This record gives sequence, structure tokens and C-alpha cells, in this order.
Amino acid sequence: MLTSDPAWVAVLTHHNAETTVAERFRNADPPIECYLPMMVNKDKRFQHNPMQERPMFPNYLFARINDKQIYQTRTTRGVVCIVSSQHSIIQVPDREIEAVRMFESSQRKVFFHETSQLVKGARTTILEGEFAGMEGTLVKHCKDGNFCVSIDVMNLSIVVRVSRAELRPASDLRPEESKSQITEESKSQPT
Repeated sequence: MLTSDPAWVAVLTHHNAETTVAERFRNADPPIECYLPMMVNKDKRFQHNPMQERPMFPNYLFARINDKQIYQTRTTRGVVCIVSSQHSIIQVPDREIEAVRMFESSQRKVFFHETSQLVKGARTTILEGEFAGMEGTLVKHCKDGNFCVSIDVMNLSIVVRVSRAELRPASDLRPEESKSQITEESKSQPT
């Protein structure tokens, strides 16, 4: 339940209306703080410019609102609803928003896939870089010697490439056993 303290919520918009709704939120009186995470996606249909920027979560954006801004948010043109469960608005934790911001601003090559499409592997922890401390699932051993690790954030799996030095199993194995287990498991995975 929302209070007088602002909290992040997910807002469902009409098809392809995310950018328009974000603009309307910013221009509202009073303005509604919002966040529309974007990603660059390679689209082969557009040969003149195959790298297209699009919303990370199609038809959704995030708004930071308090209990007095619920009506204003819901009635903004282009908004379908504020995401809720059993008539109670679901708050998105700040740490989830920060994780999404981190992925969005990362300079690494990041691929987005639905969780159900990924092959499951060993649980791992990333030790260095932008994703230090995050746990994920080893997806595959890449041809360039790096590993692809899937990290789940808000029902979206984000796959990042990390080097062997940046990765360790999340299990309780000794470091020597852990590295050999990852190497052997990843070699058996198809590339």
C-alpha cells in the first residue's frame, strides 16, 4: 500500500506508448518522476540502421509516486493501469530499479532473453566489474574464452559476458574445485 512517502511502481501503457506516457508524466502538474529503461536491440529488418533503441520492458515504465498521485498516474492518457495484485498496488523495491539502471548504463555487450528460453547451468557469482556481487546462471562457454551468465532482474534474464577471472561458482566448493567444475560444465554445453 502506498503512503505519503514516494515509492516506485510499474505502470502498464498502451502498445508503443511508453515514451509518450513518460513525456506526459514529466510535463504533468505536478510532475511525476518516472524511469523508462531503454536498450539497444539489433534488428536485421532495418539494414540502414540495424541498432534500434527500444524500451527494455515493452509497454511498461516505472513511476515514483505517493498515495496522492495514484489518481493522476492512472488517468494520464496512454496509461492502462498501475500494476497491482488483489487491488493492492505493487511497489518495486529501489534495489530492483538500481539493478535495471546498472544494466542500462553498462558498457558491456548485454543480451536480453526471456528466462524460459535459457539453458540452465551452474549458479555463479560475478566477482569484478559492473556486476560484482551479483549471482546468475552459467549459460555457456563462449568461443572467445569468456562465459555467458544469465542474471534475473524483474522477470527478465540479462545475459552478460564475463571472463574466467571475474567468475566463481555460488556453491560451497573450494576455489580449485569450483573453477574446474565451471570449465568442465561449460565445455559440455553447446555454443
